[in-house]
Amino acid sequence: MRAFIDTNLWAYRLDGREPEKSRRIASWLAEITRSHEVVISTQVLIELRSVASRKLQPPLSHQQITALLEALSGFDVVGTDANLVLDAHQLAIKETISWFDALIVEAAIRSRCEVLFSEDLSHGRKIGHLELINPLLESP
Repeated sequence: MRAFIDTNLWAYRLDGREPEKSRRIASWLAEITRSHEVVISTQVLIELRSVASRKLQPPLSHQQITALLEALSGFDVVGTDANLVLDAHQLAIKETISWFDALIVEAAIRSRCEVLFSEDLSHGRKIGHLELINPLLESP
């Protein structure tokens, strides 16, 4: 099964401010990356680089950020192009979701994912064939 993983879940894995959440997400990510074909987008790489360089505690070094981006680049990465932006704009209007969420959802749809894992979207909602799941709401 193809599964898109949003930025926030990767960030929680790395953030030391909530060690229990970080451990829980680490375990969840290990399982998902074994059992699913993981997809991300260039937006996820860009956002995660920004978070890793400015918000994580403890902060990541330049070398750690480089290793992180290289590791995530090993997954299927959906590029952001003009058509994705235009379609995401229409999706944001139609589904009444935020602009950045629409970019993520559109990337997941384009990459033929069956599920989008994110904390930012309505758990259990379906947009077309794509199911939105918040793994933090599921039992640990």
